[in-house]
Amino acid sequence: MRHSNQLVSLFLCLMASAWALPTGAETTDCASITSLPYIITAQGIYCLTGNLSTSMTTGNAIEIQTNNVTLDLNGYKLGGLGAGDATQATGIYAYQRKNITIKNGIVRGFFVGIMLFDEPPYNTSAGNVVTDILADQNTVGGIAVYGLGNTVSHNTVVDTGGSTVSSQAGGVYVYGSGARVVNNEISTTTAQGGSLASGVFLNGANYCLVQNNTVTDTIKDTGDSYAIYIVNTNGIFLRGNNLAHADNGLYFYAGSTGKYFNNLTFDVATPFTGGIPIGPNNN
Repeated sequence: MRHSNQLVSLFLCLMASAWALPTGAETTDCASITSLPYIITAQGIYCLTGNLSTSMTTGNAIEIQTNNVTLDLNGYKLGGLGAGDATQATGIYAYQRKNITIKNGIVRGFFVGIMLFDEPPYNTSAGNVVTDILADQNTVGGIAVYGLGNTVSHNTVVDTGGSTVSSQAGGVYVYGSGARVVNNEISTTTAQGGSLASGVFLNGANYCLVQNNTVTDTIKDTGDSYAIYIVNTNGIFLRGNNLAHADNGLYFYAGSTGKYFNNLTFDVATPFTGGIPIGPNNN
């Protein structure tokens, strides 16, 4: 079941600019992806030349099995809604890869929209970028990035949750040190049955920068929800984030450390927990 936005006016004001896709010129000098599933095994530039959809319920619609790949969706849609809310398929997947860029399009209706995965201690994958993506109606996660020095920027992640095989939900997941999570718009992340609901979830994200993100409507049916949840992390920096409609705003789980400045909250029951404020933060 999809969930209505409970702060419609605020959402429209904050999100209007982010829905304008594509944001860049179309990539034409590329290897075209015209059917699914698709496996990338050679370095280079790949692109969509039209909308692609699949009803696969497991596996990966596009899997990247090598380093140094750019995947430009060219403003088109990679869709998995046909699999329904019980899907366990991932839209775009890579395992322990470096220098992957995924950009400029829509990833819709998967268990996780984009997953660039790594194993603890998250130091094999590195230098990956996810930018200018609209990830919507994915049932557990919008964008999940693991590894060192990754960037998640200028994405819109909306209407995450509703899986019938998992009750948790997160808009953006980041595991690993040195990441930049900047200028993203994340709205309507809904968990079920007391599981964790987080707009942005950071684990082991030492010395990361989380800046200028807008996180609205992080919801769960029981227990607490978190706009930005920080665990197992030291030395994180959070600046200029706008957080609305959640039980908790910036939440440093026990033992995590970091500093925050100039973050704004609205309709957040507990705006700030843990961490060190180093300047004005307004509730």
